[in-house]
Amino acid sequence: MIAQRLSARRLSQLLGEWRGAGHGYEELSDSIGLLVRDGAIPAGTALPAERPLAEALGVSRTTVAAGYRRLREGGTALSRRGSGTVVRAPRPEGGPSLQEPGGELHVDLSTACPAGWEGLPALGARATTEFPGLFAQPGYDTVGLPELRQAIAERFTRRGLATSPEQIMVTLGAQHAIFLVARTLLARGDRALIESPSYPHAREALAATGALVAELPVGRLDYDAAAMLDIAARVAPRLAYLIPDHHNPTGLSMPRELRSHLIHALSAAGTHVIADETTAELVLGESRLVEPFAAAAELPHQRDAIITIGSLGKTVWGGLRVGWIRATPELIARLEAARRVSDLGTGAWEQATAALALERYDEILADRSRELTAKHRVLSEQIAARLPGWAASPAAGGVCTWVDIGEQRSTALSREAARRGVRLTPGPRFGSPGVFERFVRLPFTAPEADLVTAVKVLAAARGAAPAAAPVLHESDAVI
Repeated sequence: MIAQRLSARRLSQLLGEWRGAGHGYEELSDSIGLLVRDGAIPAGTALPAERPLAEALGVSRTTVAAGYRRLREGGTALSRRGSGTVVRAPRPEGGPSLQEPGGELHVDLSTACPAGWEGLPALGARATTEFPGLFAQPGYDTVGLPELRQAIAERFTRRGLATSPEQIMVTLGAQHAIFLVARTLLARGDRALIESPSYPHAREALAATGALVAELPVGRLDYDAAAMLDIAARVAPRLAYLIPDHHNPTGLSMPRELRSHLIHALSAAGTHVIADETTAELVLGESRLVEPFAAAAELPHQRDAIITIGSLGKTVWGGLRVGWIRATPELIARLEAARRVSDLGTGAWEQATAALALERYDEILADRSRELTAKHRVLSEQIAARLPGWAASPAAGGVCTWVDIGEQRSTALSREAARRGVRLTPGPRFGSPGVFERFVRLPFTAPEADLVTAVKVLAAARGAAPAAAPVLHESDAVI
């Protein structure tokens, strides 16, 4: 089987400001390794041939050859006849740190997922006893168990958005839902819209359809309402992807007035909107009900064009692969028909466990709010004490904060931190290639002691990471 080849130009864009003061081949291999680990380069991808990549990067072919050899020796890539150097799947979490055989991974800040809720094992046991009829059925379906769809609909209604079970589809998590909606509604050449920065895998889902993806700017401190409304009107996308509450990676929430104006602008263009609520109900401070984005729509047809996505991945456990889509019954039917091409549905036992979790959802969310509020406080205090000059976004909820590190060297910092045992996703991963070198995303989902350790390591890595040349400023690359 011939691997899909990454072009030299595209890899150069993804690498961004990868050069530092160290050995070029080491920096090249480590930077490619970061892209593989973060999913920007999928497993099975063939890297560019040595000569065109050397020309694109402005380095010698010897540097590229040595970098590729180091990737193969470290297990990140392999040689495949007819394809050259091909990327392998990343090592399992908890394995040796990037390009350091025998090294230990101390803290992983490349993911932003809390540990499983402590009451989950008891819910799993209850699901086995309280839903015995599940095991006499096929065990999966493409739309969802009636009990779970009812529970999800009731949660929406309680939060201020009247919903019926017919408007709900149960999915294999939020990412599955995003991709399913994107490939159902988008075709090659269509225009799509996403916030910048934003969740990287959502951008990939939109781009995978062949759509042209434009960007809406989200600042570290606030939303640029005027720019967002102007871009929405000019782009007139077929599909827009938003994280209105506790945005990933900034932790900000969109003001109510902007929601109404943006819904109006997108509705006028005939746009469907994905509102991703994966982290919407993870509130810092006192737990409270969060109104759904679609509740800000003034007219029924505007509300019908908003597709709300959620999951239990951040609130209950990442391993409980249960998410949902809220849409009109007509669109749910289209999505179910499209889904049958790629998967057979969501497991019934997982759905039963999810239904029981929603019975105790207020308790679960209160536990999460206390836990994440304490961890966010620790991380903020450590940044202030050990990393003067770094400025974090004023996160109101969610699982991460967006930090301005004051210099254009996020990639170099991430590479140096990895050498020291802390995995960190560089800022450019959350936007267009080469953009956001001034930022890093810092999750506050790890244990508090790990957060303290991580900031100590980042403080040391900051001093060791080489400075990069200036790059295009974020505000110059909106669309």
